[in-house]
Amino acid sequence: MRDLEMAFLGKITASMTHEIKNTYAIILESSGLLSDLLTFHKEGPFPHKEKFHKVLGSINDQVHRGVALATRLNQFAHSMDEPVASIKVADLLELVVALTRRLARRRNVELQVIAPDRETTFRSDPFRVQLVLGSVIEQLVATLESGGKIILQPLPDAPEVTILCEAQGDKPAGWEGLSADLATSLKDILAALGARLAVSSAPAKEGVILTISAVP
Repeated sequence: MRDLEMAFLGKITASMTHEIKNTYAIILESSGLLSDLLTFHKEGPFPHKEKFHKVLGSINDQVHRGVALATRLNQFAHSMDEPVASIKVADLLELVVALTRRLARRRNVELQVIAPDRETTFRSDPFRVQLVLGSVIEQLVATLESGGKIILQPLPDAPEVTILCEAQGDKPAGWEGLSADLATSLKDILAALGARLAVSSAPAKEGVILTISAVP
């Protein structure tokens, strides 16, 4: 039943994001036409012409931003298509950061991805991996003081996939218990992924480590 529900959610979300992108495409086309008309207008004065250009430029910027957001949401929706799929680590981290950036921004915490030295791909459940990483980021964001930073970086640990969510900035005492709390709340999902959480307390590398066993 859960798989059927997830498939339906993913299918509807993907379909709606396509429609949203179509809407943005029409807005972008219309604003481009207006900009062309302003550029070609040579006869007589045109009041506030520069302001029109400025407003149209702002519309175009927001449309491009909206398209980028819809694209990320579409990618997230398609992560529910299959229970096991091939995952590119770099793409995974970029998507999770894009999906959680607003949450971090509200707490004045910066998110950053350090791309792997080489392209790394593994097989697992894309949606559940994103859920775990998103949960780790959410808890770290709540733990860090304003001005903190979270850096996501894959670590070489074949045949397993290991991702460090490094937490830079002021943290309260006892923050190390975070991984235990997360491991408890995510117990079933971690078990399904063949994954585990641990705390990294190495100098300048404090944070939470997610290790995932790749599916053959």
